[in-house]
Amino acid sequence: MTRHARTTASGGGSTRAAPVPTQHLAELAWNLFDEAGEDVLLPREQITESIHATDGQFERTKGYIRDHMTMEKGKAFLAYRGGYMITTDPGKIAENASLRMRRINTELRRVLSGSINPLGDQVADYEVLAMFQDEIAHMTRTYDRMSKATMTMAKPVRTAKPKRRRRAAART
Repeated sequence: MTRHARTTASGGGSTRAAPVPTQHLAELAWNLFDEAGEDVLLPREQITESIHATDGQFERTKGYIRDHMTMEKGKAFLAYRGGYMITTDPGKIAENASLRMRRINTELRRVLSGSINPLGDQVADYEVLAMFQDEIAHMTRTYDRMSKATMTMAKPVRTAKPKRRRRAAART
């Protein structure tokens, strides 16, 4: 059976993609990045079409690449400005790490504000919640210190934002 074959689920008549090992898809994707070259941004659609992966398969593939292949290959794999790339550029890696850590920090703050802190003084009655509250607060303070420190450092990669044009006043 080929990679593109569909199988029928028992009884329901629905179809699903034939299973393909994540490691195989990761190798195909890495080869695609290698062929494109370092620092070449590839859109998600191009990658999934080239390796014939579903969205779910691509999500697992990205995890496999980050967990296993990057150390072996000595290159970072980045979701970067609307696409994906492999790189050894410290500026791009730093920019990507900063964005990802900001997202993690936001999620940590939401765990506190949306789940734990609303319990108020009751948190102290639950050892695990008190520990989460303390440790998450520590993590967010650490992020704040890192963020302040990096503000003083040069930004090796910066998104060029298009300048807004002023509309000419309508003439009557």
